[in-house]
Amino acid sequence: MATVDQNSIAPTSGVPQSKQKISLLMLAMMNTAVVVGLEGLPEVGGFGLSLIFYYAVFTVIYFLPVGLVAAELGVGWPGEGGVYSWVKEALGERWAFLAIWCQWLQILVWYPTVLAVCAVSASYMFDPSFGEKAWFVLIVSLAIFWFATIINFKGIHESGRMTSFLLIVGTLLPVLAAIGLAAWWLLDGRESAIPLEASAIIPDISSVGQVVGVLAIFSFLSGLEVNSVHFRNTENPQRNIPRSLLISGVLVLGVSILGALSVAVLVPVGSINLASGTLQVFEKVFGVLGVPWLLPVIAGCALLGMVGHIMIWVIGPTESLRVAAKDGLIPAVFQKMTKGGAPKNVMLLQAAIVSIICMLGMLINLNDVFYVLTVISAQIYLVMYALMFVSVIVLRFTKPDIDRPFRIPGGTPGLWIVAGTGLIASVLGICFMFVPPDMQDVTISATMFTPIILISFAAIIGIPFVLYKRM
Repeated sequence: MATVDQNSIAPTSGVPQSKQKISLLMLAMMNTAVVVGLEGLPEVGGFGLSLIFYYAVFTVIYFLPVGLVAAELGVGWPGEGGVYSWVKEALGERWAFLAIWCQWLQILVWYPTVLAVCAVSASYMFDPSFGEKAWFVLIVSLAIFWFATIINFKGIHESGRMTSFLLIVGTLLPVLAAIGLAAWWLLDGRESAIPLEASAIIPDISSVGQVVGVLAIFSFLSGLEVNSVHFRNTENPQRNIPRSLLISGVLVLGVSILGALSVAVLVPVGSINLASGTLQVFEKVFGVLGVPWLLPVIAGCALLGMVGHIMIWVIGPTESLRVAAKDGLIPAVFQKMTKGGAPKNVMLLQAAIVSIICMLGMLINLNDVFYVLTVISAQIYLVMYALMFVSVIVLRFTKPDIDRPFRIPGGTPGLWIVAGTGLIASVLGICFMFVPPDMQDVTISATMFTPIILISFAAIIGIPFVLYKRM
């Protein structure tokens, strides 16, 4: 079998590269930061103890397949472009353009939700009522996003180092603190906001709407493939890429499940605010302990964590768009790079679009927008994942001689089981998300929900095909 030394694969000529390699620890932290965010814990916490069951299911049918597929494709094709390059190799430019379009558009749709969480965290540092003021949310959102964009101009090594620090200080520590407080609350004999009997782990799936509400977990377990655009700068990619995915996978599941349970135990479902639910945990317990002055401190940490979460997303998909520009699928002006190797013009365009979306968001109810944007974001992303799962199968048969230091275990049957499971889960997830959810914290009219999601999905998926024909 012919093999290729992946360490010898040269990046595209003229693309600035960092002289420093990304270590195993940094890549693992970047992988974790791209998936874990405080914004998802309140929504998932609303499922109560049954979230353990849901996460177990989603890990098997979705999170694990994504990680395994990303590992095989990442070490087999570690050059620039990430998902765009993988799908292009397997299915051609048209489908590759759709894949990267979906990846980028879902991020644009998602940014306002996570920026709203940032604004609420910032408000808890001064006055929680500020989080309900549109002008405050807008100012904080724009300041954070432009800060993240400018920092990433320096290149992935600098932003990656900062992201690792922010993840530890701003996400892991607050979540661990929330878990500790929830444990103390229960051990002190205080009442839990959710039933803690073992039987509560089995969910109520008596209606389709209740099942649909759970599908938001797709969005909160996505993103492991985003850092694939940086695999070419990784130390010993054959060993470190799969290991980093394993480490980050354990961290993601641990933080997500235990963090969401801490919210569920301490905050009644009817009182959970989708933007500030995690901080509600600290607000409640700090009040009982008589240390409310700690709330602004923990809010500041949470804000730092969300900034780190955003920073890693700002550059990932934009790098793939730069490669698409190199192929002539979008205007050549988007090939321009900073001295640090970041796709400057794509990132500036992204920041401008996000700024406009945030301004429009001042006119809409935040809780309704949060869930609707989460659904649209997840649907779009699942289209990309469906293409990725198909690509790994196609490439295993059409390009068997490419050296893959890591392969999905189980040979060809294992490939079909892993990628096939992920593909089926993605397609079913897309279809079920058109159904209105049956959730207490989502107040949007059921008659409006499906048309809004359907029109948005059709428009977003149709645009790249129109653009591609005009190229």
